[in-house]
Amino acid sequence: MKYQMIERYVGAGSLAVALVACTTNQSGHVDSTKTGDITNPVERGSPIDALESACGAGGITVAGAAVLHRKPYLQQVTDSSATIGWISTTPAGERVDVSRPDGTSLETATGDRETVTVRSAGDNQMWAHIEGLQPATIYCYTLADASGALTGRIGFRTAPAEDSTAPVRFLVFGDSGGGGDDQRTLADQMYEVPYDLMIHTGDLAYTDGTISQLEDNVFGFYAPLFQHLSFFPAPGNHEYNTLSAAPFRAVFSLPGTNERWYSYDWGRVHFAVLDTESDYATQASWLDADLAATKRPWKVVYFHKPPYSSGQHGSDTSLRDALSPVVERHGVQLVLAGHDHDYERVAPQRGVRYIVTGGGGVGTRPVGSSSFTELSVDVIHFLQVEVGADKLVVHAIDGSGTEFDSIVVPRV
Repeated sequence: MKYQMIERYVGAGSLAVALVACTTNQSGHVDSTKTGDITNPVERGSPIDALESACGAGGITVAGAAVLHRKPYLQQVTDSSATIGWISTTPAGERVDVSRPDGTSLETATGDRETVTVRSAGDNQMWAHIEGLQPATIYCYTLADASGALTGRIGFRTAPAEDSTAPVRFLVFGDSGGGGDDQRTLADQMYEVPYDLMIHTGDLAYTDGTISQLEDNVFGFYAPLFQHLSFFPAPGNHEYNTLSAAPFRAVFSLPGTNERWYSYDWGRVHFAVLDTESDYATQASWLDADLAATKRPWKVVYFHKPPYSSGQHGSDTSLRDALSPVVERHGVQLVLAGHDHDYERVAPQRGVRYIVTGGGGVGTRPVGSSSFTELSVDVIHFLQVEVGADKLVVHAIDGSGTEFDSIVVPRV
């Protein structure tokens, strides 16, 4: 299984804890018991093979294993820049060296220490920012210090330019971080379809969003992907169980001023992220201005609690009342949420598609059906979304890797 590659990607200080965390069994439905529209089959292929082929597998060196407690990971990748984070016990002099696949040296970015919540005394949250990159281009980076390389070369690709005609592919999942069998099973399938970035609809680290749970149940599972692909999560209610989600904000470097709600662009798509544990009216006003400012033809909004749901928690009607007029006014095509541990495809609501995707790996729960439901099923799953010029296609894939539903959303 791909998950067994973890030993290659985490430092010795994290490995034992991560493997112990995997012993918890959280059982849900791995195979979907229902099938929707499967007339638009998902493309198959690895999201990282081309990057590893260009730059290498990015393993940790002997020197790196002694000091790295979290392997480098991509944040805030744009069409001209990227941020790289890591945890080190000896941060002085650490840097990120950037090169082309052919080995041509391009840039060195100094690692800066941020004073935030960490798991162990002596751990240091480090960040390096890279500028001056070209759109849709593969680059290689290496973490190093004065003694030499701490990692092998690691590949990543910058976001496409706004006017790019290439499709944008992204992976979506939510309610994932329980550390059990479901999460491991689904994580394995994430290597079987292509995508350029990863997004999350909240509840990354059960049960309380602590720094240890984030290390074990987020980085302990997805580090092989995070080192190559940018990750943009929304906070969930479980993140708020610890210090108002301070550990969540510590481990991720997210756009905007508060790292709770924010927006970013990837090629032709504008993404906006909300925080359903914070004031809805404030965010609706912010979202209204944010969507008014973008010129991107495709708009995707995502967050944790669902405006429409037939699951255990049900619809958050207060959020619906605050949000719906804004997304309808600005022609948002797709709204994604989690919270309920199931999949639910909602019928278009005044031109907007809503999907509940909360089957990321913490078991599943029974889900019913409402007047707005087109398909609902309690199954662990993720979504792969491909955005073309004239249509957006959502593929729902279960824990066995089987596509059980798809949705075609035309551009409006």
